[in-house]
Amino acid sequence: MKVHITNLYGIGGTIGKAQQMTAGIAKRDLHYNELGIYKYPMDSDTPDMLRTRLDGIIASVSHGDIVIFQLPTWNGIRFDETFVSHFNGYRELKKIFFIHDVPPLMEKKILHELDRYIAFFNRADLIIVASQNMADFLKARGLAVKKIVIQRMWDALIDIEGTKKPEFRRRINFTADVVSIPRPFVRNWNNDRVELAVTAEPGEYDWAKGRNIDFLGWFNNENSLAGALRKSGGFGLLWHDDPVWQEYMKYNTGCKIGTYLGAGLPVIVHNSVSVADTIRRKNLGLTVDSLEEAADKLEHMTAEEYSRMAQNADSFGNLIRNGYFARKLLTDAVFNLLYE
Repeated sequence: MKVHITNLYGIGGTIGKAQQMTAGIAKRDLHYNELGIYKYPMDSDTPDMLRTRLDGIIASVSHGDIVIFQLPTWNGIRFDETFVSHFNGYRELKKIFFIHDVPPLMEKKILHELDRYIAFFNRADLIIVASQNMADFLKARGLAVKKIVIQRMWDALIDIEGTKKPEFRRRINFTADVVSIPRPFVRNWNNDRVELAVTAEPGEYDWAKGRNIDFLGWFNNENSLAGALRKSGGFGLLWHDDPVWQEYMKYNTGCKIGTYLGAGLPVIVHNSVSVADTIRRKNLGLTVDSLEEAADKLEHMTAEEYSRMAQNADSFGNLIRNGYFARKLLTDAVFNLLYE
């Protein structure tokens, strides 16, 4: 028996990095075999062309193997359905779906496809989902898969300078493209006592003039970003203005949390997000109902209180920096599939 895991190519950003990081850990540490999938316009394929393409992807799979599908492939639900159906002739093959995202919950215009996605998820022998919130939501909408593994947290395979600790500063760091993708809370920042630091190159931005906003620079390298955050000090922020994404964050696990904690920064999250309970229990930062509440807590925080949070974040970050969450969930998935 071999264990295989899909890996997505031809797509950048967080989506591509998450799948490639997970597959990398699976190959390096657990010796799983990779099934490479390229993001492409599948509508350009005839049925014969698609069948030939899929034959090539799964050439190394045998009867009785286990295949972990990292989903979605972002080639559309029809591709995902066709891809999984391609394994129908394999005797005793087991299917694990690692659900990174549920597109209908991310875009209102395709919300009507949610039932189709859940019907597709029901073809798995075991699923991995981001949070218990997500598991409960999908089950309430018709998910019938009995074996479920909860991810809880994203890893961030970064190297840090351990001798340099984050400093106590009344400062909130936010990592996102805030220049080409406007964030209302960034452009409306008006707190003179708590500084907002964003990942953008320094420049003359009209929305930043006269506001307590600093610029960290823009980083294409995760290690450089982690180093800048660690040097910046203060807190890392997971936040979104868009109501659809605010709702989605109740179920999903944001990659930014892994980046912040991996860099050793305590975090600020909304009370409703899926990781809020972990942040509270482990004292890894602040859970709040508004950014005004967060700023108020920072204004009244002591250096000793921050130091305890930062120590906890740095210690917890050892799990994230070394890929333990991915290793655990990938091992638990196979173990639960075959043993439980």
